[in-house]
Amino acid sequence: MNIALLEDNPSILDYLSTALEMLGHNVYTFIHSDALLETLFSGENARAPLPYDLALIDLLLPGPISGLYTAQIIRRDIPPQQLHIIVISACSQKELEQASLVLPQVPILRKPFRIHELLEVIEQMQLAG
Repeated sequence: MNIALLEDNPSILDYLSTALEMLGHNVYTFIHSDALLETLFSGENARAPLPYDLALIDLLLPGPISGLYTAQIIRRDIPPQQLHIIVISACSQKELEQASLVLPQVPILRKPFRIHELLEVIEQMQLAG
């Protein structure tokens, strides 16, 4: 599976990308939302099959585009069948509940989580299609 990982914390970025790659996934890392959005919506990617099957998106990111807004942009233009999204975040429970209202069909994992929890969510998405 080709996975886009949008995470600004270097330790978490390294840990998740290494763990997912060890399990046979291709992981493409991003620190800023605009870089991920550019790969999805500019140039030949705008018309070709998407480069990723799954996007793991942190809500708390540096820069002008939040992770929540990034997920909203993706979901507005790309249906779940083409690109699954999983939100990962250390936000407060209240913020996660608000994110859940904005993105009702998107699974949310609260940091810290164990890698097997993430793998279970990925497996459920694969089974659902």
